[in-house]
Amino acid sequence: MDKLPSERDDSGLQSVFQSVFPISDFRNVSQLEFVDYAIGNWECKCGHLKGLHHLRTTCRNCGATVITDPFHPGEVLCGKCGTYNANTPDFCNKCGDPVGLQLKYDVNECEERGMTYSAPLKVTIRLTIFDKDAETGAKSIRDIKEQEVFFGDIPLMTQNGTFIINGTERVIVSQLHRSPGVFFETANNRTYFLGKIIPYRGSWVEFEYDQKNTLYVRIDRKRKFLGTIFLRALGLRSDEDILRTFYTVDKIAIRDKKIYWTMEPNIERPTNLLGLKLAHSIKTKGGEEVVHSGRKISPSVLKEIQKAKITDIEIDNTDLEGAFTAADVVDTSTGEVLLEANTELTADKLSKMIDAGIIELHLFFPERDDVGNVISNTLRRDSVKTPQEALIEIYRKLRPGDPPTLDTATSLFHGMFFDARKYDFSRVGRLKFNIKLYEKNDHTSLDHRTLEPEDFYATIRYL
Repeated sequence: MDKLPSERDDSGLQSVFQSVFPISDFRNVSQLEFVDYAIGNWECKCGHLKGLHHLRTTCRNCGATVITDPFHPGEVLCGKCGTYNANTPDFCNKCGDPVGLQLKYDVNECEERGMTYSAPLKVTIRLTIFDKDAETGAKSIRDIKEQEVFFGDIPLMTQNGTFIINGTERVIVSQLHRSPGVFFETANNRTYFLGKIIPYRGSWVEFEYDQKNTLYVRIDRKRKFLGTIFLRALGLRSDEDILRTFYTVDKIAIRDKKIYWTMEPNIERPTNLLGLKLAHSIKTKGGEEVVHSGRKISPSVLKEIQKAKITDIEIDNTDLEGAFTAADVVDTSTGEVLLEANTELTADKLSKMIDAGIIELHLFFPERDDVGNVISNTLRRDSVKTPQEALIEIYRKLRPGDPPTLDTATSLFHGMFFDARKYDFSRVGRLKFNIKLYEKNDHTSLDHRTLEPEDFYATIRYL
């Protein structure tokens, strides 16, 4: 309160204003910037001397600014170099008093009159107006205005550590604050599941699904919408991108009317082959049998297959029961989409693929995967197909009544989770997130206080 703007650290009100400003409109043609703030009127009794600079002097050794004390004679110490300097504050040549905090009412008068013991908060703000070229998007400054704005009155603490509010002496009682981090809940005999990401400052996001196996998202506890809309807004452009992000996808090759499960022996990656009992035996190129037919594929058996460098395993169509396509199946000769992504591959459809000359399929098995069929079911209900449509749909849910544009929707969504000025997950929140989802304290740096798309993906997988 009694410091010049150049003397303030990045804490308290200074930190708050710097985290909030600058503020831009959604079209980015005007911007409000924070310059400095002042609490109370610092002047002498007659008002001739104004400003805290009258209580400052310059160090004779290093030239730094030194705070003087008009009520205690003697020398003052320079906080930078430790040199003692003459205590020479300015005194008014009219009333003879130094500069001090001038309040309308003191503590006793506030108690008698039923007033609040406070001082005015004034903030200097700079408004910049831009001209924006419609074709290139380049901005040029059209006008700049700077003005001191009255923000309100701030209660002052008395010598007893209390506050006078409407003539009554009160104390601060700390309230419980919801700890930042990621939290999971279940209800209704484990038929309803909820995951929440709570920041220290910023928007809450909740993921939920019930016995209908449809994923929904709520932002700031407003109207819920399909989770795949949120995933598209995060940058997953197609159904295939979403499915590959959450499911284990295997490659199936078709040659000479036979079906082969393609393996990558030198790469450690999950596969839906684990747990299957194949109809055909698995043999090396030399004809040596590695796994007999009907044997369950366990992790040890899978290692034997990889050790034998077997890349193609012949399977039967019954081994693909419960499989869904992870990508569109396209007839390369005609360009026709024979089977869309996220469609169940039945025996009839598989035979049609073989007859059409399809040589490669990418499949996933939702019932065998840890994620289950939640994402797959949600995709089937989703009519939004592009990230642009998803951003506009989210804007409509959060700002009903406002006409949405792509620029305003993008700015709103980005500011909610990815702008450090508006979103702070805090070091505690990041630490708890790392431990809960990754079981490692240092998976992501604790100083990384905004969210990344992968953080949302990990929360949905855990849920």
